[in-house]
Amino acid sequence: MAAASEASQQANRSGMDPKRLVVIFYLIAGLIFALFLEHVCGLIWARAGWSDPTVIEGIDWQVSSLVGFVLAAGLAVGAYLHPKTHGLSLEVASELMKVTWPSWAETKASTLAVIVASVVAAVLLFFIDTLAYNLMVEWIPSIWGKL
Repeated sequence: MAAASEASQQANRSGMDPKRLVVIFYLIAGLIFALFLEHVCGLIWARAGWSDPTVIEGIDWQVSSLVGFVLAAGLAVGAYLHPKTHGLSLEVASELMKVTWPSWAETKASTLAVIVASVVAAVLLFFIDTLAYNLMVEWIPSIWGKL
């Protein structure tokens, strides 16, 4: 496993430190997980029958919301500080920075090719399906009845 400084040096082709991508990822993932835990804690509070008073007026944060956000922040910080998780995150970020991403023109051309291929395949499958239906439902029974 590469050390954090090695990963930073390897991915420095673009001039961005992979630690920055890792921090951005943990912030976004933590926020999404916090919103999830906010709802889960609200359901737990309601199911248990506990009172859920508003803690922060204006944005209507109850105790369950605060607990959800604190849990998510603690888990995100814990995952970031865990040596294995942190090292793996830095390796993934440095590998992503090495990827050669397609240009906008290449992306548009590839998308158009996929759309055209899908339409052609859909038309071919339509005709094959129609032929098979007519063969099995109309032609074979009509020939079978004449025998």
